[in-house]
Amino acid sequence: MNTELLYMKNMSQIQCSSKIVDHHQDGDKTILVLNQTIFYPQGGGQPYDTGSIKSRDGNLVFRVQEVRFIDGVVHHIGVIENGDLSIGMEVNCFVDEDRRRLNTRIHSAGHLIDMALKELNIDWTPGKGYHFPQGAYVEYHGKIDGLDIEKLKTKIEKKCNEIISRNIETKIVFDENKLQNGKQMRTVFYGEYGIPCEGTHVSNLKEIISSGIRKIKKEKDAIRVSYSIGKQYT
Repeated sequence: MNTELLYMKNMSQIQCSSKIVDHHQDGDKTILVLNQTIFYPQGGGQPYDTGSIKSRDGNLVFRVQEVRFIDGVVHHIGVIENGDLSIGMEVNCFVDEDRRRLNTRIHSAGHLIDMALKELNIDWTPGKGYHFPQGAYVEYHGKIDGLDIEKLKTKIEKKCNEIISRNIETKIVFDENKLQNGKQMRTVFYGEYGIPCEGTHVSNLKEIISSGIRKIKKEKDAIRVSYSIGKQYT
């Protein structure tokens, strides 16, 4: 049975109730499977969530250290700090809010660069992204030879921050008839700009605070744009 992915519908939700449907050991780690979850499993260049899962009576405390998505099922990987697991046990899930918020802002800032390039009519095709706190970047395929890199950095950064200032809200549209890797397909819209994406996104681009373009360089057959975001959003 596939895990219901609650974060796909509500990306700001950090708590939920659930039920244990399976568990097993992998070395010194316990893998816990739930019928539904708010924990984001690593993928699409975005890091996994961490946090805790607790039984309704508070006896069980499971520390979630890693989250993975395998064949339609979310694996919550971690350690039991107190109590015992049992199939059918009703539990409450708690995502580390600070980590989720930071990862969400960094991820959204990567797609913001896509949007800025489109508005600037820079003909680069988006490739992979690495939306981690240390060394975030997005890659593109296109031409860079002969361009003034410093001027280009300034131009893209200025456009990103101008877009942030527009106070644009995000919207989710699901395609009820399409599944990919066991997940329902959806498009996340920043205003009119649509992004097919399974990750978590800010509810409004103002949450990014600001965007900085740190470096633009040729990386093998791709153009790598390294970026940063503003201070922690509160």
